[in-house]
Amino acid sequence: MKLSTIYITVEKNTMTQSIEKVNNQKLDIIKDERVNCYSVMVQLEIDNYLNLIKKAFNDRGSLEGQRDTLKTTTAIRIRNRMIEDLKAGAVLPPIVLGVIVSDEQLLQLQELDDTSSFRTWIKDVPTDNISIIDGMQRTTALREALEKEEKIKNHKIRIEYWIASKSNSLTYRMLVLNTGQIPWNLRRQIETVFRPIIKELKEKYPDLDIMEINDEKRRSRSGQFQAGNIIELFLVFGARKEKIDILEKLADEFTRLDFIESTANPNFTDIFYEVINYLAKFDKIISIYQPQNAEGYFKRGMDLFSSHPACIGFVTAIALSVLGRPGLDYSVEKQNENWNKIKQNTDHFLERLTNMNSKELGTFLDFNTLNEIISKKPSKASYYEREFFLQAFKVLIEEKFELKTMTPCWRAY
Repeated sequence: MKLSTIYITVEKNTMTQSIEKVNNQKLDIIKDERVNCYSVMVQLEIDNYLNLIKKAFNDRGSLEGQRDTLKTTTAIRIRNRMIEDLKAGAVLPPIVLGVIVSDEQLLQLQELDDTSSFRTWIKDVPTDNISIIDGMQRTTALREALEKEEKIKNHKIRIEYWIASKSNSLTYRMLVLNTGQIPWNLRRQIETVFRPIIKELKEKYPDLDIMEINDEKRRSRSGQFQAGNIIELFLVFGARKEKIDILEKLADEFTRLDFIESTANPNFTDIFYEVINYLAKFDKIISIYQPQNAEGYFKRGMDLFSSHPACIGFVTAIALSVLGRPGLDYSVEKQNENWNKIKQNTDHFLERLTNMNSKELGTFLDFNTLNEIISKKPSKASYYEREFFLQAFKVLIEEKFELKTMTPCWRAY
């Protein structure tokens, strides 16, 4: 063999080993012990990244309500500058992806030690479980730059994955990250992990009928809830307030901080899911009450929780009893203890209602009193009904769900 051939062979082998070394580096992974969440930083080629998040991007981040690509003149100018920078070889700040996996997959992640095994592992995660937490505008710029300059497809970008088995962990991490900034209002931030929350809720309670955000149908039966309303129930539960402006920027940060305190409990989302399940059970049981020729806003049993303010009152009352008032937070142990007591009382309460016939349920609900009081609401009091139902359900909880009728609840406000 010629000496030149040997040199070429050695050079090729060395180059191959170098490429393999670059593509198979030690995995940059840190565990957030606080909420059992992992941060993984990797480098991906632009082409590979865009293929990975294609579905998430087309679904506006794979997040219901996620802000779409900004189309203002300023945003377009900034994005065009970004495209030119990319073509010139610039490196963008890391794009952040949120990933929800099973407990088993999370255990597998702990065993990975190189980027190659991580790439293989991430391929098994359903695309529905991957969302763009931070980087929609950069992703748009990457797509547009690739369309104009195909040769940049192999350029590297940094991707940070936040990986957890519970959406609660991602919610907590995201809120802590954004505290002190004003990028999104609270609703936008919660919507970032909204799809996994709804998915988890459906998996835990398949009987729940949750209508999608863009489904404008009115609910037609008990146990049916609009997904957008579930978001708001999640917000009031975490903020422990019946009045929350979901579109308002959090200038003073207090509501966001209240939410952070709530999500600090690892069982936070599980408790919320159980609360929604109890709400649905209550709703289904009283729906048996269907009187003929009834008058007033609340006629049939199903009408009670067809009222969103009633749902908000129920959920907020439980949140206050379990988590504590904003600024006066109970310990995690105290929260779990409070919730177990409420669960026990609620189970006995629902069992008692289940044994009632339609007439007995009508007597228990006492819609005549409710309609008379609610009809006197001030015309300009936008939050009147929320406050009314919050006070009503606080009475039910304080009385350990042992009331013979709901009359004391309706008269509490």
